[in-house]
Amino acid sequence: MADDTSIFRSKPEQVNRLIQYVFEEPRAENIPPPVASVDTIAEKPGGRIDHYVLQRVLGEGGMGIVYLAEQEEPVRRSVALKVIKPGMDSGRVIKRFKTEQQTLALMEHPYIARVYDAGLTLGMRPYFVMEYVKGLPITEHCDQHKLTVKERLNLFLQVCHAVHHAHQKGIIHRDIKPSNILVSTEDDQAVPKIIDFGVAKATGKTLAQETLFTEQGQVFGTPEYMSPEQADLANEDVDTRSDIYSLGVLLYVLLTGAHPFDTKDLRQGGLEHIRQIICGIDPKTPSTRLSNLGEEAAKVAEMRSTEISTLAKHLRKELEWIPLKAMRKERTERYRSVSELADDVENYLKGAPLLAGPPGTLYRLGKFLRRNRALVSGISAVLLVLTIGVVGIAVFAVKAEWRRAKEQGLSDFLQNWVLASLDPFQVGGREITVRSVLDSAASGLEGGFEGTLLAKAEIQDTLGNAYWALGLYKEAESYLKRAQDVQQAQLGPEHPDTLKSTHMLGWVYVDQSRYSEAEQLIFQTYEIRRRLWGEKDENTLHSMMGLACVYGMQGHFQKAEQSAKKALKTTRDVLPEGHWYVPAFMNILSWNYNLQGRFQEAERLVEQGLNIALPVLGNKHWVTLHLKITKARTYSLLGCYDDAEKFLQETLNDRSEAWGQEHPNTLETIVELGWLYYNQGRYEQAEILLTEALEAARGILGDSHIITTGSMHGLGTLYLSQGQYDKAEPLLKEALEITTDFLGENNLYALYGMNTLSKLYTAQGRFVEAEKQYLDTLKAQRHILGNEHPHTLASINDLAVLRTKQQQYEEAETLFKEALAGRERKLGDEHPGTLETKHNLAVLYGGQARYNDAEQLLLEALEGRRLKLGETHPNTVESLKQLVKLYETWGKPEQTKKWQVKLQRQ
Repeated sequence: MADDTSIFRSKPEQVNRLIQYVFEEPRAENIPPPVASVDTIAEKPGGRIDHYVLQRVLGEGGMGIVYLAEQEEPVRRSVALKVIKPGMDSGRVIKRFKTEQQTLALMEHPYIARVYDAGLTLGMRPYFVMEYVKGLPITEHCDQHKLTVKERLNLFLQVCHAVHHAHQKGIIHRDIKPSNILVSTEDDQAVPKIIDFGVAKATGKTLAQETLFTEQGQVFGTPEYMSPEQADLANEDVDTRSDIYSLGVLLYVLLTGAHPFDTKDLRQGGLEHIRQIICGIDPKTPSTRLSNLGEEAAKVAEMRSTEISTLAKHLRKELEWIPLKAMRKERTERYRSVSELADDVENYLKGAPLLAGPPGTLYRLGKFLRRNRALVSGISAVLLVLTIGVVGIAVFAVKAEWRRAKEQGLSDFLQNWVLASLDPFQVGGREITVRSVLDSAASGLEGGFEGTLLAKAEIQDTLGNAYWALGLYKEAESYLKRAQDVQQAQLGPEHPDTLKSTHMLGWVYVDQSRYSEAEQLIFQTYEIRRRLWGEKDENTLHSMMGLACVYGMQGHFQKAEQSAKKALKTTRDVLPEGHWYVPAFMNILSWNYNLQGRFQEAERLVEQGLNIALPVLGNKHWVTLHLKITKARTYSLLGCYDDAEKFLQETLNDRSEAWGQEHPNTLETIVELGWLYYNQGRYEQAEILLTEALEAARGILGDSHIITTGSMHGLGTLYLSQGQYDKAEPLLKEALEITTDFLGENNLYALYGMNTLSKLYTAQGRFVEAEKQYLDTLKAQRHILGNEHPHTLASINDLAVLRTKQQQYEEAETLFKEALAGRERKLGDEHPGTLETKHNLAVLYGGQARYNDAEQLLLEALEGRRLKLGETHPNTVESLKQLVKLYETWGKPEQTKKWQVKLQRQ
């Protein structure tokens, strides 16, 4: 019988002789070491290594080749024999294995495959003999059997217990990954077996590093599962927490079906590229990673025997905290042991509180600084203004004593209010956010600042800009107005500082949909700047940019187009082509074309803007990112959903990397992508993204932010389209109520929300409520926006649909004709809105048996939608269905059959 105390199943004296031969036995200089022929060195099926007959290759990895082999003595059994590839320090490997021999022998666990033997081939390469496990990698097993999240967690727990056992014996795996965890089924129970345990530690750090890359730089290791300290080749200190990191990645994959970092991106560069990603970039949360999978997310959910929405809800709760804690960059932030990780998984399954709760203050501060680089600029600006204020005091001061007193007051304010808000020891457990820092600075400005009024006004202007960037428009307005009042009184209305605050206040009014006030202020700054500095001055052009935007928001498309074109021409005449004003004006003009339905012109212009912005400003500049999302919207309006999705995904990744996952611009992109999925009929994915955006916006920006209410409105519209009226109504009502309270009843967004709520009432058959809502909305739109604003015309069209359902056909026809004429004049014959009204009017005529009129309009709508949106677009298909129905009702079987064939091809 073999000695079971030896993991090698070979006698210790054999190993000793082998080591002695490699390291200790002296050789005469003229005696070469023994060599073997190529035939005897090359292992292949049918060959033999010692008393093992090689049968077939089981797999090949970075370290070596694994064979299924038959052991002939001292017992006959199937084993897995792994031969290390050439180039390793064979003698050192065997010597290290001798050191680890007794430790490995003590490792006995039902979920760890045993190591039986080790030695050298005739070619002087190490080989290891392990227990042969008939099973699938853990991820493949879970997917093949469609294990639920709970079942996957229970299986993961067994793996954790095995790893913890090894750690107690002083063994680190260093290469935990699915292919090293094989799962077989015994008595209808899934049994995991970890293979290669102890091999990585026994072979040492040199082996682990050398198998990551060949001399040609090709990746052979598994960087997807490597901890930051393993990826850092200069780091000698790898401990059990590296296995904890790898287990976190494994859990992440078991939950989402995807790696934390995209494999293609991770492996596209060399070692330094991999190291930078693993060590420097935070992984997306599992719920976000799932939402970014697109159509693949449905398959992921199916493999977990659930729906996308249910899986996303699981992940968005406490569950995703666990892998994220295990994968922290700093080892001290991870679980202290695998046992602690397993305890947290069990806590989740039992519904008990998790150890992986919200991160501590220091960690949140670090995350805040990394993930909110753009928003941090608001804080940086405050600090910069305060610092510059010290210099400014010298200009206004007359006496040295007075100057020193003011300098001290400013220093105290900076220390006690701004910097203190970033001190983890003073903020306690509160979340450190841009809002909290700004609020602290604002509070100190009111009660603790002793500088001059102008210095205070400069800080107020900075605070106003920062609050605006957060979407906190009321706070922004308050501070900008106070700054403006002081600047006007002390510097005059035409001073550059006054004009800057006035212009910014106009932008705040734009975001509050207070367009008349916005136009007044922005036009005022434009006129003064033009008079003082001329139309070619950069500040004048900036005001012209604001005017183009506010004109477009009011539906004054001709004035908006004129302003944007004039500003663009002037900019190109006086500024370098690479100046950011050029692509920024192109973006405004393109956006204006989109509002008019001039999608081809919008597409061409935004493409030109991107061609200018990308090489000069870069991929992450805010102008470039705005151009990208405009192009994505254009594609969406054109019905080019694949192109739109590509650009939105790219923009989402870029914005997330540039500004963080929770920045308003990033969340805005998530909402856009959610709407795109909605338009494609991909309702589950749309729900995931809109729900994610809503939860994030509520937590970060508050209920009153436009992105929050926009997400609510999007979800409500989604549920309305699915006929889930009980879920749609509270969301639409809440969004409308918040928007009305925050921005006023006559706000553009409030009016849009009122119109959607009217659609809900119409769909529910609540015609009286729908009618009142439509009439109120339409009255306000006619008064504020005018009779031919696109939103007004859309409400007229929708009211006509209601009248059709109420069988008030005469009024419905009048309204449809008004909407159609307005849309043709304002938007053109090919605009989707125009085609929508043609389609609706044709349906009305069909119901009145006015078949000739209905046929003409339906054919026009169908052809227009086919050319504009494509043959498979839902609106195109709907027009085709109505045409078939018309011919059936009309009694034209040949035409019916002809169009039915076309419908069946869709």
